Amino acid sequence: MTYEGNMILSRAEMPDRHVMVDIETLDTAVTAAIIAIGACVFNPRAEGHEDTFHVTIGEKDNRTQRRTVSKSTKEWWSIQDQAAQDAVFKGPHQPLGLALQNFTQWLNRISPTCTRIWAKSPDFDCSILAHACAEQNILWPFKFWEARCCRTAMEMAYPEGDFPVMLMDGPKHDALADAKVQVLEIQHAYHVLGC
Repeated sequence: MTYEGNMILSRAEMPDRHVMVDIETLDTAVTAAIIAIGACVFNPRAEGHEDTFHVTIGEKDNRTQRRTVSKSTKEWWSIQDQAAQDAVFKGPHQPLGLALQNFTQWLNRISPTCTRIWAKSPDFDCSILAHACAEQNILWPFKFWEARCCRTAMEMAYPEGDFPVMLMDGPKHDALADAKVQVLEIQHAYHVLGC
């Protein structure tokens, strides 16, 4: 909304074309090795999602690109379900640079353009992706003010922390399956909040 004194002059149109992203990594630092990217286009005020993107990236290629791997994250992966491990480690894999290029080209081809990017949380997913893009001389197509946090919206809708569990279509910690669940969470949060 635009205000002048106590009067509302106009109400800004809310964007309805958003993208949800989820990544899987081998570290929690901004330099983390990225082993999977999943994303989907959605409208937070409607059911379902549109176009999707999914890619896995090999650990070896990440290391050659100087992306970091932590012992604790590797140990965490070793105790996850086999289906989750297979989804990211079995391949086929793309080289990191090609995966990032394909992802940003996919984002840029979306028409009309997505005006918001959501993650759980953007401080993790978007920061790591933007850092990796910069290292590869690839332009990250979002400004910092276009990032939105799933956890914030979920807490606003359910301040007591009792947000309902959304059913997954795929293994937990599969980047695309997680992105789809996060879309459902945001659509539900918008409905509860009356957005």
